[in-house]
Amino acid sequence: MFQSFILDMAPVFLSQNRITSTSKKVLVISPVPSHPQNAGNRTRIYNLLMNLKNLGHEVHFLYIQQEIADEDLMCQTWGENFYSLPYTDCWQRKRSLFARIIRKLRCFLTNYPKFPGAVDDWYDNSINQFLVELQTKIKPDIVIVEYVFFSKALKYFSDDVLKIIDTHDIFNDRVNLYKNNGQQYYWYSTTLQEEIKGLCRADLVIAVQKEEEEYFKKLVGNKVITIGHTVPLRRPKQIAQPRRKILYVASRNEINIHSFGYFIKEVLPKVRAKLPDVQLAIAGNICEVIEDTDGCVKLGYIDNINEVYDTADIVINPILFGTGLKIKTIEALGQSKVLITTPEGAKGLEQGANQAFIVAKNLDEFAQSIIQVMMNPILSRNLSENAYVFAKDYNQKVIELLGNRLN
Repeated sequence: MFQSFILDMAPVFLSQNRITSTSKKVLVISPVPSHPQNAGNRTRIYNLLMNLKNLGHEVHFLYIQQEIADEDLMCQTWGENFYSLPYTDCWQRKRSLFARIIRKLRCFLTNYPKFPGAVDDWYDNSINQFLVELQTKIKPDIVIVEYVFFSKALKYFSDDVLKIIDTHDIFNDRVNLYKNNGQQYYWYSTTLQEEIKGLCRADLVIAVQKEEEEYFKKLVGNKVITIGHTVPLRRPKQIAQPRRKILYVASRNEINIHSFGYFIKEVLPKVRAKLPDVQLAIAGNICEVIEDTDGCVKLGYIDNINEVYDTADIVINPILFGTGLKIKTIEALGQSKVLITTPEGAKGLEQGANQAFIVAKNLDEFAQSIIQVMMNPILSRNLSENAYVFAKDYNQKVIELLGNRLN
């Protein structure tokens, strides 16, 4: 392969293939910002909003300030349809004595001493009046809430509004998913009953991959669909000189840090024993928390991610556990890169396994796959071309489903 790339899409979404639909007013409510796109969930939210716009809908974005964000960029992008509200952390809110006792009892009984156990524990009731006013002002046809733990927002819109939850992940018993993989959990976890309570508030539930769609259907019936993640497409183009460079792009969440540690310890030494000149470039804010390692170059957060992808022959996603669609997997395929990942990294994209990308079932196989691709230009070129075709087809299916379901 050994390739550089040219842009295939401008803009990067499927605007030139816009599906004709009746224009609707869509309000997206999110505790996660659309800018900067330095994590997979932010990229997904931004792409969802852009795809809705390109389908001809009038898109409004309400950001609840739960995370550090670039509000100037969001204002520039969404214009007068951008709204922002402060968020009061769930641990800082005043609760009655009765409420505190009930909460302590719940945490004790459910073994969640550090995390909200109820689906609404992260919800901020101070935004409710604004939601009522916003409904009167814009009269949305569709309201999409990002994450089940903000599903209570749907209660403040009238029954004639199509109410949707974009799930991103499965959150019941999530704390134990991490514990069972030797990791300390730091984010949101709830119970099965509480997740069902939140999901039942929606008319439509969006899963990010088929396995999770089937899971959610068992909880709330057939009102669940899968809407994946569209990505920019860049056509592969051969270049003259081969490079032995691997790329890993990641945010600084615990799963990425954990998985990358295994790759550095167990995989990279095997690769460098066979190919001593191999270099691993690491991009993203994961660089802030990983140690310097021989053979690795930390690039940090990069605004122009295309430039980073252009430097590498192979992209890796060595993720060992998790839920949701792995954004970095489909993003690499959209870049027409040779991708090597784990079975976990391929979830939701299994139909492309070992044609559009390589799935390594264990650490030894991961190392051997890297070596094989680097020593076989024909295999590398075929994987790159197949990655582009797969990502293009995947994008088209996502856009068609999104357009059809919101008509």
